[in-house]
Amino acid sequence: MKLRHLILGSLFFTAPAFSQTASIQGSDTLAGYISDIIVASGLDKKLVYQGGGSGLGETALVAKTQGLAPMSRAMKPELLTKGQNAGLKIEGYVVGLDGVGLFVNKSNALQSLTIDAVKKIYSCEVTNWNQVGGPNLAITVYRRNDNSGTTDAFKSLVGIKSFGACVKVVAETSDIAAITSSEVTAVGYSGQAAIRPNNRELAIAKDAASRAFLPTPANIRNSSYPLSRSLYVYAAVNTLSAAERILLDNILDRSFSDPILQDNNFITVD
Repeated sequence: MKLRHLILGSLFFTAPAFSQTASIQGSDTLAGYISDIIVASGLDKKLVYQGGGSGLGETALVAKTQGLAPMSRAMKPELLTKGQNAGLKIEGYVVGLDGVGLFVNKSNALQSLTIDAVKKIYSCEVTNWNQVGGPNLAITVYRRNDNSGTTDAFKSLVGIKSFGACVKVVAETSDIAAITSSEVTAVGYSGQAAIRPNNRELAIAKDAASRAFLPTPANIRNSSYPLSRSLYVYAAVNTLSAAERILLDNILDRSFSDPILQDNNFITVD
């Protein structure tokens, strides 16, 4: 499997006529970006992006029910091996950068957390905002479901093996955005696509002796923001449909793809 960064100079193709509409599963974090690039490619009558989570995308790729899998984490080695053993030529591309944000309501006065404090909140060891320097309010903790690549990335970056019983599960990025915009006590992790006028992100520090950083483009690019990550598109290049091949070519065309990526609050590779 070859893992590549986005390359310059890919050709932009317009869509020929196809006879059927096909669905693509994958990262819910990337739903806006992939849906927008499908439309911009003239493929919206031929492809529809369902999202649902990176886990669903990699499973469908290996099952040969789709040729592309947008993912907010790297493909699991065991599924990559399974796909290769099934005759798939799988290539991975880093298409952008993102920071897993800790979103709170805009009215929450707390400005920052350490990684250890985040871990304790999500293990339910810390249950009131005043335990981490915030207001005297019980914390309402939310997470994405287990199909989410953002969940896998968050657990890996924070060092969480399992979530505490106090943590509530939601399905989509938009759920985290809506909840943290409306609930004063809420916290939830998500990619940058969850930014709304009535929520905001906390600065995160590696430990108590370190400076806390916000997930700005510069801090994500140089990885000073501790929850920085790459975003991927995986392709089984020997099974791509004609429409999927056009979509992949346009994703790899930086001049075509980067403005759409930025419109969806993601960071270009360089």
